[in-house]
Amino acid sequence: MSEPLRPTDPSRIAGFRLLRRLGAGGMGVVYLGRDDEGTLAAVKVIRGESTDDQAFRTRFGREAELARRVSSRWVVPVLGADAEAAEPWLATAFVPGPSLVEAVAEHGPLPAATTRSLVRRLAEALTDLHAAGLVHRDVKPGNVLLALDGPRLIDFGVARSEDDTALTASGMVVGSPGFLSPEQARGGTATAASDVFSLGGVLAYALTGRPPFGSGAPEALLYRTVHDEPDLDGIDDDSRPLVARCLAKEPEDRPTAGELRTLLAEDEPDGTVQLPDPVARMIAARSAEGLALPEIEPTRLDEPTAAPLQDTPPEDRRPSRRRLLLAGGALLLAASGGTAAALLATRDEDKEPAAARPVYVLGVHATEDTALVSRVSERAARLAVAQHNAVRNRAYDLKVRVLRDPGDAAGAQDVAGRFTADRDVVAVLGPVAELPMRSAAKIYGQAGLAHVSSTTGQQDYFVTSPKASFQTGPAHLAIGGWIMLHAMLTNQLGRIGVVLDRSGGTTIQDQAGLLVQQWRERGAEVVPQVVAEETGDGPDAVRALLAAEVAAFAYFGPLDATVTAARQLAAAGFEGPRWMQHLLYGTDFAERAGAAGEGWYVVNAAGDPSALTTKAARDFTAAWRKRYGAAPEPYAMEAYDSVRLLLGEFARTVPARSGTQPVRAALGKRLAKVNYQGIDRTYTFGEYHNYPLTGEGWLSSTYVHEVRNGRFRQVGSLADLQNAVNAES
Repeated sequence: MSEPLRPTDPSRIAGFRLLRRLGAGGMGVVYLGRDDEGTLAAVKVIRGESTDDQAFRTRFGREAELARRVSSRWVVPVLGADAEAAEPWLATAFVPGPSLVEAVAEHGPLPAATTRSLVRRLAEALTDLHAAGLVHRDVKPGNVLLALDGPRLIDFGVARSEDDTALTASGMVVGSPGFLSPEQARGGTATAASDVFSLGGVLAYALTGRPPFGSGAPEALLYRTVHDEPDLDGIDDDSRPLVARCLAKEPEDRPTAGELRTLLAEDEPDGTVQLPDPVARMIAARSAEGLALPEIEPTRLDEPTAAPLQDTPPEDRRPSRRRLLLAGGALLLAASGGTAAALLATRDEDKEPAAARPVYVLGVHATEDTALVSRVSERAARLAVAQHNAVRNRAYDLKVRVLRDPGDAAGAQDVAGRFTADRDVVAVLGPVAELPMRSAAKIYGQAGLAHVSSTTGQQDYFVTSPKASFQTGPAHLAIGGWIMLHAMLTNQLGRIGVVLDRSGGTTIQDQAGLLVQQWRERGAEVVPQVVAEETGDGPDAVRALLAAEVAAFAYFGPLDATVTAARQLAAAGFEGPRWMQHLLYGTDFAERAGAAGEGWYVVNAAGDPSALTTKAARDFTAAWRKRYGAAPEPYAMEAYDSVRLLLGEFARTVPARSGTQPVRAALGKRLAKVNYQGIDRTYTFGEYHNYPLTGEGWLSSTYVHEVRNGRFRQVGSLADLQNAVNAES
């Protein structure tokens, strides 16, 4: 999607009149442009420090030169470039359709026939590319745009000649983890066979809706690419052998791009791509927007941001060429079996705010496969916004806009880009999951759009976004130490068996290491067991610990494996204390484990406000029940606190002068210094914009939950347990 030009944007780049912004990244901006003959182009303009880097200019010029050498219907052609301009630029033909990532994220996996047709054309593009002596090196769903007649391959930023090594450092991994080939993952040379491997990953992604080697940290994806087999579950029998051949570990075992094109051509007697109706309507909607071009106006030096169209007084609403063309696009969509309103309108459960007041938008960045935390984040935002909008004589109204990523880096960056492009969005709650938080933080940071996550606990986002990204939850690493403290306070610090199931990801691997270290520092014995990723060896590890006659047990792994461990321990009659990793709080562990789950502990920073006795907790619980008809879910209290913190500080950045938009960066500056009293804790931010574990305040907001009678029940905080110990002594 696009946004209007900003007052400081140029009106022309070389022979292209600029019309809209298509996106912005770390090195520059991509504009929608039009040349004097009316041809539309995506014009990438490089800005910032890169313009002073001659090596970068050399690489940029090389990208344009390589892309010009490719002649293929399915490759977006280069229309012009200048690597020596004050701000280097590259113009390619404009494709208004969505990327494959967007289409799959919004409408799910594609039918097998559609996918094979699309990949056949991409194989043809690679055949032409390889015939020109080039290797793309970054074939992935995000670099595939969809048009009604077929796909288009884009982005030659890392392409190179097969015999060109001058600009690539030895051992450097080039490409996108999760789709690049094993030889690239090892830092080796990419060949035409590497592109075929990546295209096999695109084929698997389109058929299943997920990357073939999962998601997670880049190093984990690289490891799986080299050592693990791809996940081909859900791929039909006709397509599975072909996908497996493309994803073969050894380059010589893969088909060439030409062979792949020939194999897939057999499925397509009529030579057309049959797109599902929702995807076709999505492409048509994007095309309609692309046609709805604004009238060309000279660049303005400085001017207040205009009010949104819906807030313009009726007498000033005159039909424009853009609106008429959008109406035409809507009629086109309706004629094709869809409704324009369903595709183009943004749904909001709350009533439209009064037009007399400014309207600001709070974004909620959710993730598809994290139903619990995504739902409570949205509910917390809507409750807090409804409370704001209920205040008489308020200076402005608020709305909630929810966008969901599919759980991968590209999807998270897309959501962040859409929020940052919308100037009405003044703050964002989320992302709610680790990978999206790490991936999207850079986009938010570049735009200066403050966002707060209440459900993530890793710290690496701060490297790319030191001013706009904040975290109200403590570091995940600390949880291992909290388990040890719980055991010590309850006199359960015996010989413990610890299973580190690497399938659970890097988050719990850090926790397990800290637990082992601190448990041993207390003079207690630890018997550790490590389960290799995706091996299913968890039961063997549990059997080994039972044989070692441990008195306590901790399983750090995913939900399924933990449920299996619970049943195994129950069957063996194990009655010692048992701990699970903290991210399983709020899951259906208790229901799935049944009687075997009784007595298991989870320690984390998510509190149950309905179990607290303070007035603030009672008031929040009552407000939540009134709006949603049930007690607050796990993580609701922390998400609500985070929204209230955001909105409270945002209120202090709203300009007094009507018609003036708040400065985005001002909110981040305020958050860095905030001291906010939430429902059960005081929020401040440490050096890395995380919740600091200093002093004793964190003890009272770290909770122990125990599975009792088929549900998680809050036993109390670590401070409660410590006070009980002190009272007894």
